[in-house]
Amino acid sequence: MEFLSQFTNVASQEIIDSLDSPAALNTFERSRLNLEERQKHGRIYALHRDLIRLRREDAVFSAGASSFIDGAVLGAEGFVIRYLHGDDERLLLVNLGRELRLRPAPEPLLAPPQGGVWKVAWSSEKPEYGGSGYSEPETENFWRILGHAAVVLVPAPNGGGL
Repeated sequence: MEFLSQFTNVASQEIIDSLDSPAALNTFERSRLNLEERQKHGRIYALHRDLIRLRREDAVFSAGASSFIDGAVLGAEGFVIRYLHGDDERLLLVNLGRELRLRPAPEPLLAPPQGGVWKVAWSSEKPEYGGSGYSEPETENFWRILGHAAVVLVPAPNGGGL
């Protein structure tokens, strides 16, 4: 498997011998999707379906490389990414650990959009995915970022909903 030689973690012959050939027909057949698993794993399927739709249909996320992207660490296991495309923007909060409360919230990327507030547009905690729901992360006193969750925020007029 000379074609894998650029990867240093598979440089040893022992590792190379343990890998299936990507050119083999049986490797292809084993990697085919079993569409019946959509029902068996319906929650995971719904999550991925919605993420793909968000990537495809949301004006900021679908802009790809033409967007300006900035990020910051919010804690040991949490981070924020702010996407800017023209006059529009999105905020992605990801927390891989326990619930995170920021009081105060000193990270400038969390600042609300000009003339507005952040509102939840998508959350990994939707009940449809097996989650427990997700309220707005910004409260009057602190930011609350649920543990083991991700949320996408969009600008909304101050005091208004989507």
